[in-house]
Order: sequence, then structure tokens, then C-alpha cells
Amino acid sequence: MVTFKQVSKGSAYKYYGREVVVGDGRRPRGRSLEEAQEEAGVPPGVWMGRALPAVGLVAGARVTEGQMRNLFGEGLHPDADRIVAGRLAAGDSPAAAARAARLGYRIQKWSGNDLVFRPPGSVQALWALGTPPVRQLVEDIHTRIIGEVLAEAETEHLWVRVGGDSTVQRARAGVIAARFRHYENRDGMPLLHDHVVLSVKVRRQDDRWGTLHTRSFLEYAVALSELYYQRLMEEICRALDLATVPRYPTARQRPVMELAGIPEQLIDWAATRNKATMQRLAELDGQYQERTRQPLTTKIRQRMMERASHETRPPKKKTSQPLPALRERWRDGAVALVGEEVVDNLLRLARLAAAAIRTTIGTVVDVAAAALEITAIVSVHHGGRFRHRHLLAEALRYLTRTLHGHPAPPHTDTAITAAALRDHCIPGDPPNPDKPMPLANRTFTPVWAPKSPRSSTTPAAHRIHHRARAEAARRTTLARTEAQQMPPVRQQEHTPQAAPQQPLPPAPTQAPGVRASDFFRRW
Repeated sequence: MVTFKQVSKGSAYKYYGREVVVGDGRRPRGRSLEEAQEEAGVPPGVWMGRALPAVGLVAGARVTEGQMRNLFGEGLHPDADRIVAGRLAAGDSPAAAARAARLGYRIQKWSGNDLVFRPPGSVQALWALGTPPVRQLVEDIHTRIIGEVLAEAETEHLWVRVGGDSTVQRARAGVIAARFRHYENRDGMPLLHDHVVLSVKVRRQDDRWGTLHTRSFLEYAVALSELYYQRLMEEICRALDLATVPRYPTARQRPVMELAGIPEQLIDWAATRNKATMQRLAELDGQYQERTRQPLTTKIRQRMMERASHETRPPKKKTSQPLPALRERWRDGAVALVGEEVVDNLLRLARLAAAAIRTTIGTVVDVAAAALEITAIVSVHHGGRFRHRHLLAEALRYLTRTLHGHPAPPHTDTAITAAALRDHCIPGDPPNPDKPMPLANRTFTPVWAPKSPRSSTTPAAHRIHHRARAEAARRTTLARTEAQQMPPVRQQEHTPQAAPQQPLPPAPTQAPGVRASDFFRRW
């Protein structure tokens, strides 16, 4: 999943310089950034984003403390110190030198957005307890999918305010981001995750620097999170010949897709923070029900989740351990929980479970049935009034849930979303030909809403939902039967990836691949 947090200007960047850059530990006073990262056993932060050439940076270059201070502390050019010194040496006034180091107007409040990417619990267990080649493969896929999601965000969801009336316009594709990798949570348990800190400085269409319209960007946070989840599970299942199954960690909530064959004891063993948060959430839920006697809405539950996570957060460790030492400690804990034989054969158990699942699932996606189902689900969860981003996120969930790790054909998510808008939704905003509204800002209602001109009856949304699931099952069975009767078609091979340093255990079968570059969507 992906979580989001805004970074305020001024001294907020110091939090990242003291703790985030050294694996969420405590950087000793007076210790250089390079020395602290080496002692903590975490890799150095690196730059990423398509806007790096505009500021003279290279993707993969090491993030320095001065660059963090300039960009995320004051909204200046990352190498502002060098620029100011050069201008002063050339005879410019201090004011002119300072203007040359700025990226557009001064930032007002927020200097960046912190996106935290972390795989689900079953992937964490496989990464922490698997062999070195498996661990490296999971990390490589995790890194590559982060790049895909960031490319999607900087291509489709960047907006800036322009002019005296603050008109929102699409920005040029490209962001400046610093990525920091961590290996454990605050309890010292395995938690592979990356902090990707995006600067709010983006380029306008006239190539001048502007400030990101953060609200429009964060509105697609859930869709980006589902994109990361779906693509990560697809690629891991393809590379290791695995499959996914639904897991229900929280009562009355949607299932979470996890790798099949990974014992639930290991998933819970690694997710110590989630267990504490869920316990506190249950207490807050009970207090709310006793006080109000009202049902718990999605928005109220989200606020309760944030409060429960904050109240159960333990203090950060003063020092971190290198990954080899962490893996040794994790293995001892896992062996004590489920036994050495299970830990040593974790990948084999997952492959055996996947082989059984693949004999019972289909790989054909019925776009029409999926469109009806996601519209019904979204209309129930959002009170009959929703936006494009809600349908897109639900389409990605649908693919993750129904394909069980099998690669989805390129652009399937956007095809489902487009079919839902075309066949089952009507605009909820009055049309204005003089000022057309962007798709991202428009609201929609289902065609079966009481005031819909395209509906003569008004069945309940939950009945539509169940009808959609039945129709989806019928069409999927029919499509699978037709596919079996058709002659075989040679599938397009995926782009070969670099082989691990050590050979992986042989897989029973090899799942078909899909090009990562084919995934990117265009609206």
C-alpha cells in the first residue's frame, strides 16, 4: 500500500535529516550523513523523477544533506549554495544571486509530499525469510514498481495554479523526488518500505517553475496505492510462479490479497504495528457506538484509524542494525513460531498452493461485467455520488481480487473505468459548455439513482451489486469456455530482467509475462 503525508517548509526537513535518512533511527549529533547511513546499515537516499535534468541532477545520484535543506527546507534549487556562490563571484548582488537560486515563487506552507510504499504482509515474510536471491528479487520488483507508480503520478496527476485568479492548469510531466529505503518497523520487525519525498516544485506549461496543487494530487492517492499493490503482486507472482488469495484481517472490512501458502502466523508475526492499531481501533469503535448509537461511516473510520495508529506508535530506536543482523534475528523468531522446516521451505509451500489455485481460476476479464460491479460497489461505499478516481481505484482492486496474481492485459483498468462511466454513470454536475470541467473534477451518480433520467426503476444498490457479481461469474465462465475452444495464440514475451546472483529453486510452471511499459495508461 501507499500512504501520504505532507512535509511543511522550514525545519520539517530536519526530521528527515535526523531520522528518515538513517532508517528511522536516531542520527548521532555531529555525525555526517554518510557515516550515519553506513552505521545504520541502510542504503543512501537517491534522486528520482523526470524533472531532475531541469535542475542538473541525475537519477540514482546520492541525496546530500545540503540538497535536502535547500529543496525541502526552503523550496530552493537543490544546489542553491553553489549557484549563489557562483553568482556572487561573477559580481551579482546578493538579492540577484538569491533570486537565481529560487524555483519560482516562495513556498507558503508545504514543501513536499512523503509517499511511503510498502508491500503486504505475506511479501514482507517472504522477503525477510527467503534466500538471498529471493530477497533481492523482491527488492528489485518493489523498486521498479515504485518507478512505474511515480511515472504515472507525474504524467497524469500534476496540476498547478496560474495567474491572479489561481486557475488550475495541468503541469508539465516530471517531479523531483528523493527516495529512502528502510528495512524494519519501530518494533524491529521486518518492514521493507521506501519513503519517496516529492518536492512541490513542478514546471508549468510555459516552462516556468510553479507550486504543485497538492489537493488535486492527493485526491488520486488511493488509486495510486491500488496501482502499486496490483502491479507489485502481479510481478512477484509472475517472477516466482505464485498466486494470491483473499485474507480477512479485520471484521466487516474488505479482504486483503496475500500470497497463497504463506502461513498466517508469519503474516501476523511481522505485522506487530497493524495488530496494535487494530486493537485500539476496535476500542475506539466501541466507544463511538456507545456514545452515538450511529453506524460507523467510511470517513469516520478513516479518522479513527489515523488516531489509533498515532496512539499506538512506539518511540523510534536510537540506532538501527544492518540487514544481515536483522535477517538472522528475524529467522530465529520465525523458527521459534512455525518451525525450521516451514521457514526453509517457504517458497516451495507458496508455489504448491499457487499450483492448486491456478487450476480453479480464470484469466479472462469481462470488461462489461466488471464495469457494472465496480459501479455498484463505489455507489454503495460513496453514497451514490463519486468521481473518476473512485472508479479507477475500484477497477484496480477488481483486477487484484479476481485474477489472483495473473497479469492483467494492458490498459484493462482504464477500459473497465471507461465502460463504467459510459454505461452505468451519469454526470452529477450541470453542464457548462463555456468552461468544460476536467474529468478528474467531475462527479457522477449511477444510472439507477432515483433522479436518473436513464433509469425507469430504482433498485437498491446492494441488489445491483449482487446481480453484477452473478453476471460477472456467468460471463467469465462463458469467456473461459470460448477461450478453451479457440486455437492457441502465441503470447508476446515480456522484457527479460536481470538474473539474480544465485539461481532460484525451479518452478513447476512458468506464468506468462507482460511488459511493464505497456501498463501505463492514457486518459
